[in-house]
Amino acid sequence: MTEADMENPVLPAELGATGGPLQAAVSPDTMVSLQGAWFLSPESWITEFTEPPSMTIRETEKSLRQYVEQVQSWMRQWVTEGHSPLHHRELYSFHMPRHTQDAYTSMTMYMTKTRDTEATVHRILEDRVSQMLQDQAVEASLGNASGDGLSIFDHLSRVQSLLCHQLIRLFDGDIRMRGQAEALIPTLFLWNKQMLESVKDSLRRPELFLVSSPFNVNLPPNTSRTAASSFFPPKAVWRAWIIAESVRRTWQVTNIVQEVYQFFKRGWSECPGRLPSTMRKTLWDAPSAYSWTRELKDGKNPLLIPLVGLEEILPQISPVEVDDLNLAAIGLYGMEKVDQWLEEKGPSKLPLLSSLGGISQTNSLS
Repeated sequence: MTEADMENPVLPAELGATGGPLQAAVSPDTMVSLQGAWFLSPESWITEFTEPPSMTIRETEKSLRQYVEQVQSWMRQWVTEGHSPLHHRELYSFHMPRHTQDAYTSMTMYMTKTRDTEATVHRILEDRVSQMLQDQAVEASLGNASGDGLSIFDHLSRVQSLLCHQLIRLFDGDIRMRGQAEALIPTLFLWNKQMLESVKDSLRRPELFLVSSPFNVNLPPNTSRTAASSFFPPKAVWRAWIIAESVRRTWQVTNIVQEVYQFFKRGWSECPGRLPSTMRKTLWDAPSAYSWTRELKDGKNPLLIPLVGLEEILPQISPVEVDDLNLAAIGLYGMEKVDQWLEEKGPSKLPLLSSLGGISQTNSLS
């Protein structure tokens, strides 16, 4: 990407029906069209595949272990703070499905287990995963075997829930739990694929990012939910972005975590591909629609940028602009390259990736 691309990204920042920027719709009384939203651009949903970075086996293993350790810390943050780089603070604020509740409490139990309660916790985890699979089997028997009929939020919540259990059981020292989780790797890959396909099929009907989501309870009763040119309040646009961005992040993390496990098990893995995700930290951290909209004022780049050509991108952005999820993803491209970027472009308080500790192979989430 050229410098001009960074200043005027291909992905449009305009969200208004007349091509006006979103900041023109800050007023709660103004209705905004989702048609042409920058985060729903078809180009931003293309999966990218790149050559692996030039690193030694030792460097590769260290960067992969650190990535998993960071994802594990996000799961802990989710249950202790209610949000994380993977779980937006608004995503489950209105409705949390039962399987997501089970994943949440499973993580809480696992974090607080002791030697005396370990066997009991493992049995509960096994039962909750089995119950989730049975519930999905019922959905399949009702005609949803391919994921048809599930809303984007339904896809998202079930992938996040199974990912939580997979992260616990794949990287635990218990042989039985690890074996059970290995058997579910194809299932989670399939659900992840169906989630992304559901999003791509919905891009021409952006209202589907709100209909049957946990946020539709707040849509005005006279709001059209069938036409692609439907108008929504700015808060609904923000929430549509939350759904879309959560899918991007969940798809990426799910694929990488499972491929990392298979790499350590057999010594190689397939490239899972990458989706662009919104790098700008202030957008993910925005506590309200107004704050989110304000961060996009004056054509400010949301940094929905592909990571292909990382060497050209890094010099043009500062580490303080990038959120933790994307910092972790950048770290997979080689710690030496990223450390140089952190040292040259970031404040002194940002630690170098190579200085971070490795992941414990046993009980790493507790």
